[in-house]
Amino acid sequence: MEPLRFFADECVFGLTVNLLKKSGFTVIRAQDIGMAGTIDQEIFEKAQQLKSLLITNDQGFLDIRQYPPSSHYGIIVLKMLPDPTHVKLVHQVLKTLLALEQQFEGTLFIVDGNKYRKRTMS
Repeated sequence: MEPLRFFADECVFGLTVNLLKKSGFTVIRAQDIGMAGTIDQEIFEKAQQLKSLLITNDQGFLDIRQYPPSSHYGIIVLKMLPDPTHVKLVHQVLKTLLALEQQFEGTLFIVDGNKYRKRTMS
């Protein structure tokens, strides 16, 4: 199995990017490749071009009609407040998700401070 690669939307906190990198994952941030301020559809397309999991705080990516799970390498939407305690809770759940899950392609993951959920196309 190939190691996971992430494309981080510009709204993803630096702490989250650092957590992923420290966990051994490759992370490309939108702002590092000149895509700050880019519309969601172009962010989505770039993640597919990079064959990477898209990680974002943008709730717009929860729309499975716009971004059907069968059309992507995986999306993780973090429901995270800019509060240090909440960030820690969400990061704990994210670490659990990354440790337990095997299949990311074609799956939308929704992560909050208590749990994660996943949606796939059945």
